[in-house]
Amino acid sequence: MVRTRGGKENWVLPPDAGVPLGEEGVQLKEEDGETTATVMVAAAAAAPRVEIVVDFDKSLLDCPLCSLPLKPPVFQCPAKHAACGPCAANQANQCPACDGAYERDEGADRYLMAVRVPCPNQAYGCGSSVVYCMVGDHRLVCPHAPCRCPEPGCGFLGAPPALRVHLAERHAWPVTDIAYGSVLEVQMQGRRLLSAEGGERLFLLVASERGVKVVRVSAAVDEDGPSASWYRCKVWVHAPVDTDTGHMDVLMLDAKVESCAVPSEEAAMGAGGRYLPVPSDVPAPEGGGIVIRLRIDKQVKASRSPGSRG
Repeated sequence: MVRTRGGKENWVLPPDAGVPLGEEGVQLKEEDGETTATVMVAAAAAAPRVEIVVDFDKSLLDCPLCSLPLKPPVFQCPAKHAACGPCAANQANQCPACDGAYERDEGADRYLMAVRVPCPNQAYGCGSSVVYCMVGDHRLVCPHAPCRCPEPGCGFLGAPPALRVHLAERHAWPVTDIAYGSVLEVQMQGRRLLSAEGGERLFLLVASERGVKVVRVSAAVDEDGPSASWYRCKVWVHAPVDTDTGHMDVLMLDAKVESCAVPSEEAAMGAGGRYLPVPSDVPAPEGGGIVIRLRIDKQVKASRSPGSRG
């Protein structure tokens, strides 16, 4: 009920109240000699989306049995004790607090899927709004998840673009800008950062005694969203000259690029995937190191998770 100018009281009714409408959705009627107006609320589909910010106890969004976020399907007993699907199944659909039988609560499902919170990596640049019960899923794919500086005694944490700046300016790491699909030739031994997409994507090139490998520097196990991508890398290194034929063969690797959260040789080699073994007698030009040719290709894939929006 709302009060209009003049002190008259107007009742605000839902669109399914069954009251016939006059002009502009207002029905006028006489009550006790006065004219009152009944204002019909527009259908939900036509109403603009309105979002509000509220504060309440987070435990209301968690399963009281396992303390994990409640995810659909949600169950409740007649006494309104909630449980997530796995916990309800573990309890044989019987509430341990009151012995009442659990039943599906589809209203709670809709409510939980509407509750959004800022990404936990907001401090590192993520502006996504994430469904609360899907925060754990978002963490696995968030491109802003912080990566750690591998230098001893340095505790820097930052998203890959910030880590690139930190390693270059604070620790004098070599950084080379690359373009997807273009061949890069570099003479090196050790490690080198490869920066793509204006610094938004970061790769680590390692040339060690074990071999040559490229990894993506990211704490996310995968990418997600409309522009989610995966990467392939081709690496070429000249093999030693064949003493019998005098020919120089080429060693080549074509593999998917794996990810690691710490840009170090140990982390890169332990990140899974393949690397290019390089014999110790590979010819080294003047200045040391070996000549490496590589190309990184970016492939876009379909989005999988509906739980976040930027």
